[in-house]
Amino acid sequence: GARALSPINSMVGDIPSITCILILDSDGQRICCKYFTHDFPTIAEQQAFEKKVFDKSHRTNAKTEAEIVLFDSLVTVYKNSSDAWFFVVSRQNENELILTNVLGALCDALMTTLRQLDKRTMLDNYESVLLTIDELIDGGMILETDASAIASRAGMKSALSEPVPQSDSSGGSLSAAFSSAKESFARSLLR
Repeated sequence: GARALSPINSMVGDIPSITCILILDSDGQRICCKYFTHDFPTIAEQQAFEKKVFDKSHRTNAKTEAEIVLFDSLVTVYKNSSDAWFFVVSRQNENELILTNVLGALCDALMTTLRQLDKRTMLDNYESVLLTIDELIDGGMILETDASAIASRAGMKSALSEPVPQSDSSGGSLSAAFSSAKESFARSLLR
């Protein structure tokens, strides 16, 4: 007989998804951009889209509240802070309130992590910016919109990836020891 759809399968179409997250400087140049769909498969197409988004939005004063713009069957929610512009882009049929919530979570989590949202700080802490986006969105799916939870998890992952300072003169950090062990294991496999 016919199989009934499971609740999970019937809900998949209703899960909001994000096309891309863009962080541009005051000239419309990339600070950090992450695409989750193949709508813009080449760097040239991505940069053309980023220019179009920036041209449509940079004349507005979106410092206090998020603004929304619709074009090319996409809805873009954006905000400006200092010398950076933050954009959350999705398909036209997505709920703008959810996208605004994602944008707010991104900006608030970055503010918690970095203390200020300007181009220089974000470039100096690029890994933290990427980790924050990764904690917010995975493959276009919204994972979390609680800014403090995002900042906390991104901060933990950032701390785990930082090199361990040398504590004695006996020869290096834990990561260097692990690297050395990995190399000798790889060499032993090649013999």
